[in-house]
Amino acid sequence: MIRRVAVLAALTLTVATGCTEDATEPAVAPSPSPSASPTASPIAFGPPWHDEVAPAAAGTTVGPEGSTCPLPITFSVPPKWKVKAVTSGKDFQIGPAVPLCEIDAKPAGHIGFLRVWRIEGATPRTPQITLDKFIDDYGPARERQYRRTKAGPLDSFEASWAGDDGRKRAILVSSLYGKILITLGASDYEELIPILPAYQLAKSSTNLPK
Repeated sequence: MIRRVAVLAALTLTVATGCTEDATEPAVAPSPSPSASPTASPIAFGPPWHDEVAPAAAGTTVGPEGSTCPLPITFSVPPKWKVKAVTSGKDFQIGPAVPLCEIDAKPAGHIGFLRVWRIEGATPRTPQITLDKFIDDYGPARERQYRRTKAGPLDSFEASWAGDDGRKRAILVSSLYGKILITLGASDYEELIPILPAYQLAKSSTNLPK
């Protein structure tokens, strides 16, 4: 827990300079254990997946060569979200994930981040094992749930969980250059809901570079 808080605090403070690119939580059904089989349901309304939330309008494309954060994938984020590259990502590694990019909602009037991570490690792992290793190192986690889904046209694997600092979402995508993880985090459930459209936009627009 202490390590995870320190990592994310340092990550926010030490990203490379980038430019701006133009209640109570509802009850959730009992969650499967971390080893439970993921659901393949294509549409799930309400907690924890909120597939009914429409993607935000696109503002900036993250990931193209020559952009603030060149990545093995591309996706869109809403206007005003601030995109920054992460330097010295190895210093902020969580489990198998090394941060590459941080996208801050604050300039758009919200509190929360989208972050992009590269998965490292030569040993083959299933998507769920990869996500579990990340979540375990991130900090205490409750109500873990998993499912197979799509990120744009790409097959992917998604997780939802509750940490001590709010609900989290993560989606693991395979690119031509390895596995990439996109995460969404907010300090509590009420702050997660307003930024879910940005996550839905990133998820629905993910693709390989042209």
